[in-house]
Amino acid sequence: MKIQTDSNNSGIIGLKVGSAVVTKCRGVINEVIIEEICKQCAVLMREGKQVFIVSSGAVSCGFKKGRSRNLCAAIGQVPLANTYEKYFAKHGIEVSQHLFTDHDLLVANRVTRDTLTEAMSGGVIPIINANDTVSSRELKNLESCTDNDRLFEIVCKLVGAAIAVIGFSEDGFRGKDGEIIHQINSGDEHLVEHARGGGELGYGENGMETKFHVAYKLGRMGINSMLAPASAKDFILRSVLRCQNKLDANEKFGTLFVADNNF
Repeated sequence: MKIQTDSNNSGIIGLKVGSAVVTKCRGVINEVIIEEICKQCAVLMREGKQVFIVSSGAVSCGFKKGRSRNLCAAIGQVPLANTYEKYFAKHGIEVSQHLFTDHDLLVANRVTRDTLTEAMSGGVIPIINANDTVSSRELKNLESCTDNDRLFEIVCKLVGAAIAVIGFSEDGFRGKDGEIIHQINSGDEHLVEHARGGGELGYGENGMETKFHVAYKLGRMGINSMLAPASAKDFILRSVLRCQNKLDANEKFGTLFVADNNF
């Protein structure tokens, strides 16, 4: 699929994928989907885009009964990062690993931003996750990094993303009667009432409700955002086309949170 780079945006595309996407079950990495993610990101980079990925899955990959969440994360980060490295290497692309706490994003944010920018401008794809290896007390005190959807929102703002794609295991955001709502505009925040208790929960917190709030807030900040079915063919590329208003109008795909250009 061909992606034509728009000259009127920053060219930075953020992708967030959850544990339910990158793992088939606890401890088993879904290499098929990660290989597909890497292939599509490589297409974007050949078209001049810069890409970063916020990827959950470390706790799931390192899970073993009796282990703390912290140790599960520390163990699981290794095979997860290695899998991304393995499949990006097929396209001649290097990856960097970034494990963030609130301090990195809210206090030392200039250094964090500069490191991410240096990586992306040099053709490296940052693989980002919350630093769940820190102590349980620190984890409880974190406000931004305890959920990777919120972490994704902050990183998108920090680096000035033009497009934000959240890949998950649903077909899109569902309304009151279970129908897919394919477009949400500024002012539609009331629709979040349909998210409570529904949608893909994965291993994060508040599942669909958090995803809605993140995508909606990014739209309000002028960033076109997508909730996209990760099981769909070319879900990243199709999301980018949808955000650029280049996808066939008759193709109903995911849920677009339209950027508020008045922000």
